[in-house]
Order: sequence, then structure tokens, then C-alpha cells
Amino acid sequence: MREWIPKQHGFTLIELVTVITILGLLSVAVIPRFASTSNFETRTAQDQLISAVRQAQQLAMNKAVSANVQLQIDSANQRLRITYDESGTQTIDMTIADNVTLTATTISFSKSGDANAAATITIMPGTRQVRVETTGYAHVL
Repeated sequence: MREWIPKQHGFTLIELVTVITILGLLSVAVIPRFASTSNFETRTAQDQLISAVRQAQQLAMNKAVSANVQLQIDSANQRLRITYDESGTQTIDMTIADNVTLTATTISFSKSGDANAAATITIMPGTRQVRVETTGYAHVL
């Protein structure tokens, strides 16, 4: 009679060393990208700024009689504030991350959607720049 011998299952030493080596390489390349969130937060602030400029411009163009729409960049209070007059002064605030700083500036928009002056806003850390043209167009430099 034959005795039943179970087949052994497992990993060879070569397979184990290969997997450990791949995991080591991935940890060196990938983990630092997730550990530092400043680049992500800077990019988010850049997108928020461009969105706020477009929203302020649209508000100015949609006002029936006159437009007194301003976008204020207030890094001290970590916010972007849009103010406009409609039955009193109205405000729309957007919060930016605590460790992100933007160049403090105020941009006014006319009824035609034009900005009162061109402005370049610097976003730190990482030194990203957003340019607002006199036409009201906002873009990344």
C-alpha cells in the first residue's frame, strides 16, 4: 500500500528575496510622495484661486446695473473672499490650507468682466504662480 505524502507548498528563497527587493524599491520611490502633502495642498490652492477668479468675474458680469465685485486674497486669515453689493454687501469665502500662503491682493471686476489690473499671485510652498490678466482670464504660469 502507498502511503499518502502531502505535497509541500511554499515560496522559494529566490521568490522571497525578489518580493522583499521590490517592496524596498517601492517604499523608497512612493512613500516620500505620500508623506509630503504640501505639493497637493499648493495645487489645491491654485485650483481654488482660479475658480474664485472665474466666480468673481461671472458675478460681475451677471449684475444687472453695476458691478462692484472684488476678490480679496487674505493669507492672514487663510481665505479667498469675494465681496459684491446686492441688497447690502454679500461675501463668499473659500478656505485655503493652513500651510499655504498666497500673495495678498485685491482684484476688482467691472461689468464687462475685466479686472482692474493684471496681477500675478504666488502660492507657497512650491512657488506656483497664477496670473490674472486685465481681461479677467486666470491661468497658471
